[in-house]
Amino acid sequence: MSYVDIDPEQIYEFEKKVLVDIRSPQEFEEFHIPGAVNVPLFENEEKRLIGEIYRTKGEEEARKIGEKIAFSRIGKLVEEIKELKGKHENVIVYCWRGGMRSRGFCEALAKLGIRTYRLRGGYRAYRRFILRDMERILEGVSFIVLTGRTGVGKTRILRALKERGLPVIDLEGIAMDRGSVFGGVGIKRKVSQKMFDSLIYEDLRRIGGGPVFIEDESRWIGNVHIPEALWRKKEKGVYVEIKASLETRIRNILEDYTSAEGWEEEARQALYRIKKYLGPQKFGYLVERFDQGDYEEVVRFLIEEYYDRKYKQFGVPVAEFWADDLEVCVRNLEEFLKETFHEGEVQDSPVQERQKAV
Repeated sequence: MSYVDIDPEQIYEFEKKVLVDIRSPQEFEEFHIPGAVNVPLFENEEKRLIGEIYRTKGEEEARKIGEKIAFSRIGKLVEEIKELKGKHENVIVYCWRGGMRSRGFCEALAKLGIRTYRLRGGYRAYRRFILRDMERILEGVSFIVLTGRTGVGKTRILRALKERGLPVIDLEGIAMDRGSVFGGVGIKRKVSQKMFDSLIYEDLRRIGGGPVFIEDESRWIGNVHIPEALWRKKEKGVYVEIKASLETRIRNILEDYTSAEGWEEEARQALYRIKKYLGPQKFGYLVERFDQGDYEEVVRFLIEEYYDRKYKQFGVPVAEFWADDLEVCVRNLEEFLKETFHEGEVQDSPVQERQKAV
């Protein structure tokens, strides 16, 4: 019995499967194939040590040390794989580039009578595949792009639409960032570019095509950027503008940004990053209100003196919806989708004209 090499596109041919990432926990945390489980051959410090030996003493010495460490815990690793195989039937093992780690591990399992699949080229091959295949999937997608000023509740609307079973790509949710200078306030975890791209791809693959709701984001959301193929498709989407009263916008921002512990210091630091845009007098007033705990006034001031002045709309809206009542807005958008699209194709004449002009 031996293991079988497969290519990234073959992953999706298996119904009962589990992807096993055997890289170190730190590597796994930074990025991995969505849905994979981590069964590390080496802990973080061990991986660092092997890398150092590779650089200073060469591949052969590094391989010997790696084999010694892996052999010392092979019993535990085998039990984990057996348990996973019992639950999922097909075990697909991968490392970074399908080299020494995954090959050696799958060979060891084969000697013990455990049949596995190995991802040829590892995560690196998977990444090349998804970036290429994303363009293919996007050919069948028509985006309904929610545009609107800060605080109108676009992300809330997207999540409510998703709860109703409608197709949604929540870019801010995937990026773990709200896409502004204050975007990371209250959010502790950061998402890498590789993880961001992987999560988008898997969402698009699951949706499969047709009309999809998405937010009108700039190219960069915090520390990650929107893949080029997705950006081009979004630009050709049907834009609808979300509006809300100033009171609703203030309330939404306060609820979104002030719930996490320690948000005050993070927000205060963010204020200093926009000092040059406000000037000394306005900035002094803003800091004074913030230090006095008048957060409602701080948000109002930021909306009027910073966010609305910097607001940029990337597409021309064909319709507008008010979001002071979230449920009404969501129902109206659902109705808009039904009236505008039929079997994934745009049916509304003004919308067709808008798409031709792009």
